[in-house]
Amino acid sequence: MARIHGNKILKRRSNVQVQSDYHNYLDDLRTDFKDTCGYCGKTTTITKNAFEIDHFVPKSIDESRINDYNNLVYSCYQCNRKKHNKWPTNDPNIPNNGINGFVDPTSNEYDLHIERTENGDIIGLSEVGRYMIKAFAFDKRPMRELWQLMKLAEEKERLLSCNAKDPETFKCWQEVANQIDQLLNFMFLKKE
Repeated sequence: MARIHGNKILKRRSNVQVQSDYHNYLDDLRTDFKDTCGYCGKTTTITKNAFEIDHFVPKSIDESRINDYNNLVYSCYQCNRKKHNKWPTNDPNIPNNGINGFVDPTSNEYDLHIERTENGDIIGLSEVGRYMIKAFAFDKRPMRELWQLMKLAEEKERLLSCNAKDPETFKCWQEVANQIDQLLNFMFLKKE
């Protein structure tokens, strides 16, 4: 079992310059979230869909947090759409009731509720985790294939740093490139 975000620790900086429009935080969020979706762990390197800004506490629940950096999550397109305005407690100060709701992905508590299996699936470890699995449709989306694609992208980077004239490196590179292309085509069909 592994963390959703792998070895990346997602943390919002406290010294980010205050903006009057939350859209202006995109680059800061990209940095703080390490080019990774806060919810599913997908990286920007494996998707053609632009990453977006999610309001952890939805705008419809608390308008005062629209431009609050500590309420913003760097999110892939799919996770942002799946979460949308969901907030089961309807109380902006209570993200979950122990059964339904969400956990801020920058909190240490996130890892207590969901994790990634060895094959890349995302599973719930608690009632709240199981709620998040359903809310983000991790049980219906191709999370395993996304994880495999991220691992292949890492291997691609490693191979690119090797001696390209070495026949074994070249053969490995071709195999990885073919697997990446196949998975990318699959992901685009699934609109991930």
